[in-house]
Amino acid sequence: MLLRGTPLLIALLLHLLVALLYWVLIPLGMDGYRDHFGFTSHRDISLGVAQFHMFWMFIGAQPLIAVLRPLFAKLLVLAIPLAFATWTLMHNHPLRLLYFTVGPGLLALAAIIGSRRLSSRSRPRSLTDTEDA
Repeated sequence: MLLRGTPLLIALLLHLLVALLYWVLIPLGMDGYRDHFGFTSHRDISLGVAQFHMFWMFIGAQPLIAVLRPLFAKLLVLAIPLAFATWTLMHNHPLRLLYFTVGPGLLALAAIIGSRRLSSRSRPRSLTDTEDA
């Protein structure tokens, strides 16, 4: 059910990189959006609280995604913060919905795919009877 050894180390490092990229890119993206299009929330404090929780849900999901072995479990854990972002931002802030779902979702999917590929390369090939002869 859980990863061990080298695949776990690879997955943890890639998901740590995703969390760091998310930590850096979200504030930069919000500042860039505000500079180009203006401030859009009209002092909506509940939106700020929701974005704060979305941020920490996504950051907190990364170690759990890295540790789990089945792909279905990884995608299910990834879907939880993305579903919360969709539920919170869908009706009033569709552009922020895209910003808080597509970007983090693609980063996490890239880490999942990268860790699966890198861990499959690090495993030794199993020999069959015909290759040994």
